[in-house]
Amino acid sequence: MSISALAWVFGGFETFKYVLIIFGFCISILIKEVNSKNEYLFYYNNGISKMHLFVYGFLMNFVFSMLLILVINVVIKLV
Repeated sequence: MSISALAWVFGGFETFKYVLIIFGFCISILIKEVNSKNEYLFYYNNGISKMHLFVYGFLMNFVFSMLLILVINVVIKLV
């Protein structure tokens, strides 16, 4: 989220949207892979692969980000 905030400060809202959706998720996955590589046992034991977990996480991030962007656009237009 801090990278997205920097994008908003230096690039405006248009840059923020793309950074939040794409780079925010990718960097969070990278940090998770570097710091806690072996903490996927719960998901693996329940039959969920890392790839399924990443795809589902990206889709949820995409949906949440789109809703957040929509709300911010509505608020900006009202103000």
